[in-house]
Parts: sequence; C-alpha cells; structure tokens
Amino acid sequence: MIRKLESLCALENERIEDKIEELCSHKNFEFVSSLKYAAILQQGIFPKQRHFNRIFEDSFVLYLPQQIISGDFFWLSQVNDDLTYLAVGDCTGHGVPGAMLSILANNLLSYSILNKRLKKTNKILKEMDKRFIESFSSDQHEVEFNNDWFDVSLVCIDRKNKTVQFSGAKRKALFVNKDGFKTIKGSSYPIGGWQMEEERHFDSTTIKYEEGDLLYLSSDGFQDQIGGPKNKKYKSLRLKEWLNKNSSLKLDDQKQMLLAEHFYWKGGNEQTDDICIVGVRL
Repeated sequence: MIRKLESLCALENERIEDKIEELCSHKNFEFVSSLKYAAILQQGIFPKQRHFNRIFEDSFVLYLPQQIISGDFFWLSQVNDDLTYLAVGDCTGHGVPGAMLSILANNLLSYSILNKRLKKTNKILKEMDKRFIESFSSDQHEVEFNNDWFDVSLVCIDRKNKTVQFSGAKRKALFVNKDGFKTIKGSSYPIGGWQMEEERHFDSTTIKYEEGDLLYLSSDGFQDQIGGPKNKKYKSLRLKEWLNKNSSLKLDDQKQMLLAEHFYWKGGNEQTDDICIVGVRL
C-alpha cells in the first residue's frame, strides 16, 4: 500500500513538474513575443534610413539592442531647408525600462525643437533636462525611483553657414575631415539624475565644416564591448582610429565593416550593452 502511494505521489509530482514546465515555456514564449512586438513599436518612432537619405547623400545607422528592445535611441529632424538636428542617446538600464526612457527622450527632443522651436543645442538640452526632472518629481509616486537619466549628443547642422553646433550631456561627437579626427566634448552631466547638481549649464561648441567631412554620434555600447585577444573593452580611442582610418569609404560600407568588427571583437562573449552609432557625411 505504501509503495503504491509512493508510486502515485511520484507520478503526480512528475505530472505537476511537466505542467509547470509547460506553463513556464508558454509564459516565456509570450514574454519574448511581447518584447519582439515592443521592439517593432519602439523602432517605429525612430527615423528610417529613407529619412536620412532625404537629408544626407551618405549616412548609416548601426543599431544593435542588447535585449531585443533598447535604451539607446536616435532622432532626426530637418526644421527648415538650412537647419538639421540629429541626436543619439543612451538611457540608464536595458530592456523594458531603458526602452520606456528612450521614448520619453524622443518626445522631449520633439517637444523642445519642434514645439518650443528652440534653436541653440545647449538651450534644447537645458529644456529637456528641466522637463525630464519634472516628469519624475510628483509627490504621488508610491515607489522609489533609481534617479534615472540619459546621456545624449545633439548637433544642429547649419547648411547655409556650413557650421555644426554641438552640445552633449555626458556624450561626445567625432568630427573627421582631411586633417584627421577631432573629438568634440560635451558637458559632464546627463539629462536627469537630478540629485547630482542643483543648477546645470550645458555648453555648446560650433565648428566650420566643408562638404565631404564626416560626423559620428554614438552611445558607449560599441566601445564598452568585452572581447579581443585579452578579453577587454574595445575602448573609444580604438573606435575613433578605426572610423578615421576608414573615413574614405562609403558609410554603408563602413556600417557593414563595423558590424563585422563588433562580432570579431565580441567573439564568444555576450553583447555587453546596447549599441547605436550614427554617421553622416556633411
């Protein structure tokens, strides 16, 4: 009798384990399917390559989420025939939280540039910072937020005067011309992260350009990838030197070679972070 009960219990436990495994598998499938659909929705708000093609004769976007959806984002708008705004950003976190912040960041760019019609890049970042902090400053929140923020590089390309105005919140821009590459630095604090400074002032830098010069904006995902012969970070200097060395190539060719470079460096490692690099020929 005891053996029979033990046998029945064993069969019941096995049946329960099978059912749990089936439910987990179903839930995992639903979760992954939801993330894939969310990725379609998220990328639906980003500019397409055809939008870049209308403004630039040569350009590329390398966009590689770490977890299907991404905390990295990019934004593009031509305000009139002369002024073009381009931004690349990196939100705290990965996956769903980072993706939600990336949508907020896109909306803040649209609001500051298209609705408020701010023109100076430093004033745009100032407005974005103010609005971002206001979004999370309500006393009605019942949960404790992690002091979220995002890094962003923003340029205004003035075709009439052939200038590029740059402002960055913990991000830089890379400018490449016939003389080599130049790193344009931004301010040392991000958008948000309001416990860090009481009052922020975002700097701006304006440089002259000639037709054919190149401009690159990126998150830090590519340079932070672990790999290579010593299993270390790729690092920003290596990326800058790579882009400078290959600057004579068409940007779509650069994109394909960058992709190959990433996978070669990564090797058998997991992708470390979201990756976004945008390159345009001025």
